[in-house]
Amino acid sequence: MLNHEPFDKSRAENLPDYIVVCDADGKILYINPAVVRALGYDAGVMTGTCLLSYVADESRESMAAKMAARDEYGEVSLYEISLIAKDGLCRSVMVKSKPIRYDNNPAILLFLIDITRRKTLEDQLTARAAELLQISTAFQQANKKLTLLSTITRHDINNQLTVLKGYLGLLETGQPNPTLTAYCRKALSAAERIQAMIRFTREYEDIGIAAPAWQDLHTLADTAAKEAPLGKVMVKNDLLAGTDVLADPLVVKVFYNLMDNAVRYGGKITTIRFTVQESGEDRVIICEDDGDGVLFEEKGRIFDRGFGKNTGLGLALSREILAITGITITETGVPGTGARFEMTVPKGMWRIAGIDA
Repeated sequence: MLNHEPFDKSRAENLPDYIVVCDADGKILYINPAVVRALGYDAGVMTGTCLLSYVADESRESMAAKMAARDEYGEVSLYEISLIAKDGLCRSVMVKSKPIRYDNNPAILLFLIDITRRKTLEDQLTARAAELLQISTAFQQANKKLTLLSTITRHDINNQLTVLKGYLGLLETGQPNPTLTAYCRKALSAAERIQAMIRFTREYEDIGIAAPAWQDLHTLADTAAKEAPLGKVMVKNDLLAGTDVLADPLVVKVFYNLMDNAVRYGGKITTIRFTVQESGEDRVIICEDDGDGVLFEEKGRIFDRGFGKNTGLGLALSREILAITGITITETGVPGTGARFEMTVPKGMWRIAGIDA
């Protein structure tokens, strides 16, 4: 240790970090003013005492082991301890030590970096994370119970609707009064509408439960086209393969609903076409058809729940599915020439696979 550099007390006096000089046994030879301010002890009181006596119980064994390792191997890696201040509060510090000469004698320089504020923030974040985990777990349990309840309720309602439709069918066929027959048909239509709404809720009860995922636009349109009741209507999928959107896994239902609505309400419709366009840094997915289109007075209402001739939920829930990742949808077609739905995907929610990824 004869070659270790001497300690420069004048530099240590003005440093904001804590400087402690100890002998080989851990007895304090010097502390700078920053230590005095932080811990609240007089320099004269601390000098000559063992440094370990100011270390918190949970850190004392660790520091003693580090000091022993330092004596055997020289310098040791950075480590963390807690110091006890005069007011009883603890201060967390990172310790770096190196051999020096103090008053021409071998000594150890301890450079202490105060991380108390950082530790406090870390503890608060850890506690908050634990709290959020408990809340998330509670929500998951509640969601499971609600899903079970809705499944059972849906099953029971469907059973009763089947019975109701059976009786209404019998009444309709055996009814001599044309007016009452018409009433039976209307009642049957209402029951079928209720069943359609129940089927719809089963399909959409998982909205927002799964995390959004990157999905290929071309594949989404193809998948929906295979499931949609298109009849003789043709789908032209001009969406480029490799263009992905970040969306709820149920986004394929949006494509399905657009096709289903086009077929239901398109009248003279023969073709549905999907394309994508640039709009600044955004991308716009377009679904247009050559049918009757949407009346001007209905454009602002088609996304409202309950509006429409079927369940009135398709476009409303489609908008909610898209909104999970900030995608908006509007209808911009000209009545008489076809419907045109524009889904605007904001920057960050779309990518070109293999390039942006």
